[in-house]
Amino acid sequence: MEEGMKTDTELMLKLSDAQTRISVGSKQFILNEMSIGRARDFGIEIIGAVDRLSTLTGKDVSEMNVAQLLNEYGDKVFEIITDVLNWVFCYKNSGYKKITSAWVSENISVRIIKEIVKEIARQNGMDWLLPFFADKFTKTLRQLKG
Repeated sequence: MEEGMKTDTELMLKLSDAQTRISVGSKQFILNEMSIGRARDFGIEIIGAVDRLSTLTGKDVSEMNVAQLLNEYGDKVFEIITDVLNWVFCYKNSGYKKITSAWVSENISVRIIKEIVKEIARQNGMDWLLPFFADKFTKTLRQLKG
């Protein structure tokens, strides 16, 4: 096995530099490297998702901790996460079956979200992605590390 490749029992299996298979529960998703235009649109999508979450909650989500955010606004959080994941995974996957916010709430953990974000950043050379999240969610990220 090549260096950097992961086993099937782990969350991600790098199929190539441009394609990764993600296994969550019994579902498998293919994450494809984005075209330049799609990567730009992803930036707009993710920034918009953070803004939508702040608007829906009426609060600056970067000032809230994970437990508070999920306890008080879980349904809204899961809707936005679902929208973003569906947007990402449908790219170049014509047979993609959309996931629901109920599925997300039962199957997606903070660790999985962090790993997906890291993989999107790696695949697409989006060096700004991790600092964006670090800046927007500094308190939350400190909790996750602690």
